[in-house]
Amino acid sequence: MTPSPDHTASHGPGTAVVLARRIALFALVAVALSPFYFVIFRLMAFGTVPRDDYAPFLLALLGEPGGAMPESPYGYRLLSVLVAAPFYYLLPSLPLTNLPPDLPLPSLRATEALAFVSYLAMILAGFVAFATARTREGLPPATAALAGLLLFVLCWYSQFFALDPLAILVIALLLWLLPRPGWFAAVMLLAPLTNEKIIIVFAVWLSLRCIVSASERQRLGRAWLATLLAGGLYLAMVMLVHLPGNEYQLDTAGYFATIRTNLAAWASGRGLVLNVLPLLVLAGLALLGHRFPGAPGHRRRIVAADLMVIPALVVVALVLTQFFQVGRIVMHAAPLFVGPAATVIAARLGSAREPEAGAAFGLARSSGTAPL
Repeated sequence: MTPSPDHTASHGPGTAVVLARRIALFALVAVALSPFYFVIFRLMAFGTVPRDDYAPFLLALLGEPGGAMPESPYGYRLLSVLVAAPFYYLLPSLPLTNLPPDLPLPSLRATEALAFVSYLAMILAGFVAFATARTREGLPPATAALAGLLLFVLCWYSQFFALDPLAILVIALLLWLLPRPGWFAAVMLLAPLTNEKIIIVFAVWLSLRCIVSASERQRLGRAWLATLLAGGLYLAMVMLVHLPGNEYQLDTAGYFATIRTNLAAWASGRGLVLNVLPLLVLAGLALLGHRFPGAPGHRRRIVAADLMVIPALVVVALVLTQFFQVGRIVMHAAPLFVGPAATVIAARLGSAREPEAGAAFGLARSSGTAPL
């Protein structure tokens, strides 16, 4: 990959100043979008939607009342839950109207902290997608911002009221770290204790890229090996710790029955909304980025192997989850596609505006008011 040009002059602001500006911008965006946080928090606190409840796990890790260890695979996601620990103590208690009277305060505070982590992760994922599109793919600022916005929107197709946004954030971060194999490996080797879907996405994507192309093996080989090592560590942890629950995931004899049951659920209204719609949205963006060349200077194209990540994740979801999980599982691959898709969308919007500008110019000339 060609290094991106350095647009920073020697007399430009220092690293500390740039970092302070970025933190200030992130804080401003987080405050401006705070109504989304309250939507997430209320959905979780009132139990409006079925979800994986990590509040007892967080309370158990903190030694607070109401704590309980979850079953497999949730109990392995230790780091994802620990991230919420500081917010459990730092955030002010937010009593909501019409809360269930039997909801203990520690559980509410744990839910509040977990909701805050998901909210921040969605915004951070957008920022990281912007950074990747800008510095790794050489996109102009407006197009890179569109990539970040796309990823923020796509996070809402995941289980944003649980830990999915944090996993998507880590996947986006790992994409940014690809040119730095050491840092990539360091973050990837934490994935077994963060979220196994991080490993699955990169194992599928990097395997497809490295198997079909010798040049990709040379470029991405170390990242591929780090991912496979992380996968091996996760499997070893599952075999050694062997938390109870969801035993069907390890029962290979029942995989076909699970697939049939899950496919039958697709025909329902919930199946169409939670499985089919997210799949079509992401597949559409991926095909958009693959079929069209996009703007000049874009350094990463979606190749055919990348497109195969989506059906591969569909198969994983059909085998290892139940009923209405396919859409959110597939959406973990969104960081792979937002940059190229944003490039094409921006190019199309730009080309659509040019005829309009030309028509307006011609009208101005005919009326004698054309600019000099």
